[in-house]
Amino acid sequence: MSNKDYTLCIRRRTMFFIARMMLVIMVLLVSATPALAAQSGKKSNAVSQDTLNQYIEDLKKKPQDNALREKIIKLALTMKPAPAVPENAERNMARGTAFAQKAADMAGYKKAIAEFESAANSAPWLALAYYNLGVVQEQAELYIETIQNLKFYLMAAPEARNAREVKNKIYSLEAEVEDLKAVKSTPSPPVVPESVTGKNLAIAGKPSLTIEPEKELNIIKMPPAEKKSRIPSFIGNWFFKDSLRGEELTIQAFEISKNANGDIVATAPKRSADYVPTIRGFEINDKTLKINIHWRMKSVVGYWKIESYTLTLSDDGTKLAGPYSQKSVGGRNIEFDRSLFRKQ
Repeated sequence: MSNKDYTLCIRRRTMFFIARMMLVIMVLLVSATPALAAQSGKKSNAVSQDTLNQYIEDLKKKPQDNALREKIIKLALTMKPAPAVPENAERNMARGTAFAQKAADMAGYKKAIAEFESAANSAPWLALAYYNLGVVQEQAELYIETIQNLKFYLMAAPEARNAREVKNKIYSLEAEVEDLKAVKSTPSPPVVPESVTGKNLAIAGKPSLTIEPEKELNIIKMPPAEKKSRIPSFIGNWFFKDSLRGEELTIQAFEISKNANGDIVATAPKRSADYVPTIRGFEINDKTLKINIHWRMKSVVGYWKIESYTLTLSDDGTKLAGPYSQKSVGGRNIEFDRSLFRKQ
């Protein structure tokens, strides 16, 4: 072998060795990338959680620091998975909902407001806390605070299904605040002609928000004990027929039963894992039954639907029939007569 051939052979072996080494290095880099990424992600989440914890401690000292609250909401939106809601915030939400649903005066509103504020301070990223807080503050005529908390709600739940409704409510309240400021700056209020006084009229299309419950509540209204023995039997599972894409379906409306104390109670149906029903009102008067069922979705913050039945029991006790209405977030309302049949 000549020197030239020998040199060429050595060069080829060297290039082959380098190529193999480069391939090995590439394989090692590719296999290590997921582990490095995972480790980086863990470190990033740990840093985010530490930052979040510090922000929350700072917010406890200055709960009126809206800029800091916005920072917390924006940080929480970037965290995967989302921060866990502390148990004390869950407790505040449940108590606030209970107080709000029975509030009839300023004292009652203040109790609910205090609970929702505590929840929003313990878990400042919790969108539902701001939503419920805004609803109660509006009822208490704290319009400026309502506007701010509904804005926090939209920030914490950017994909909320009821975003349009909440935005309209904010615009409506901003107009209300402007009018109130104008009245305060006016030396004497205008005299309202006697011909236009009387019953207040509701403005068509004015947005109205409803409190969102965290836990199921069973509100039962029944006749006095002495009348219970004369009530026709409504006990059983009640269903109705409906059609979907040409297919007839049998759907449970609700169940009427007796509890351990012998009281007649209503139980909401279970239609899917994502939907959470709550009995809001239940009343039996002779052969007439009234029941309201409130629905929310676990996966959609702010979603709600209310089904209302006013039904009369047939003489043979096999059917319930009467008006049915459905209201839901976004203003989608329907009304028609519905007929139910019983399965024991």
